[in-house]
Amino acid sequence: MNFHVMRFKWINLTVSLVFLVGLLALTFQKFGGFALSIDFAGGIKIEMRTTDKLNAESLRNFFEKEKISATVQLVDKASGDRVKIELGGRVQQELTSRAELAKAEFEKRGDKGYPINSIDYLKYLIQTKLLPANAPAIEFSAAEQVGPTIGKYLQTNALYLVGIALLLITIYVAFRFRLNYALGALIASVHDLILTLGVIGILQIPLSVPVVAALLTILGYSINDTIVIFDRIRENVHGQEELGIEHVVDKSILQSLTRTINTTGTTLIAIVPIYLFGDDSLRDLAKVLIFGILIGTYSSNFVAAPIVVIWDNLMKGRSRA
Repeated sequence: MNFHVMRFKWINLTVSLVFLVGLLALTFQKFGGFALSIDFAGGIKIEMRTTDKLNAESLRNFFEKEKISATVQLVDKASGDRVKIELGGRVQQELTSRAELAKAEFEKRGDKGYPINSIDYLKYLIQTKLLPANAPAIEFSAAEQVGPTIGKYLQTNALYLVGIALLLITIYVAFRFRLNYALGALIASVHDLILTLGVIGILQIPLSVPVVAALLTILGYSINDTIVIFDRIRENVHGQEELGIEHVVDKSILQSLTRTINTTGTTLIAIVPIYLFGDDSLRDLAKVLIFGILIGTYSSNFVAAPIVVIWDNLMKGRSRA
């Protein structure tokens, strides 16, 4: 069977580069950058039980009418009786300012106990403007504020984690194989990371601690697939040097193809149901994993392996010179 992946190595790398630049450019041009969750941007997280009058859809409509930028997600999709509300740091500041103004109005009316806390003010807005006058008082089952300092700290730690993961991957592959293999693994890993981030940006999936965990999972999955192909290349190189590195790599990818398809397929079988039947927050995580695994599978065959071939050809050209 004729299988010539390396014949199109430059085309494959060019297509990857076009997608990398295109997705990132579109993310910043159309959306102004990545959506940040409360974990990174700071803000308010609230959980509350739903009722007939108080559900995810009515809350979304309410926030839109009040011009409050908020994310409303079902926490328990099966029962649908709990929702999570997230508001960014800027919205939190606006609510605090509105609460202070409202406090002054309430004090004029003789109510001295009105709070200026943004969470309590949000509860007041929902109680008075969304629910009927005779509705029982609503209660938040969980409410927390994440300050901008904590958000910045989490961002920095996330970057450190990704950087350490890339460094350890490069060192491991360099020791187990050779420098050109390590370079291929590093470029493929960065490719997976940036391309998945591009997809996250286009879909405006909020960057959060769980999303960072998903990115690290994708890096681990991708490097595992890459190492399997590298191992097959190393085995086939011995005794077949006269065939040329491109032929050996093509043969190795073909030999690993069934394993790659089976591994990717079974992994997706486990993740797709989470996307189809999971809660809203889990669906975002599943989307990242699905795209990331497909990207990682592609890069192992069409990014990492071509880098090995290009490096090998470059070194042979220098030795001849």
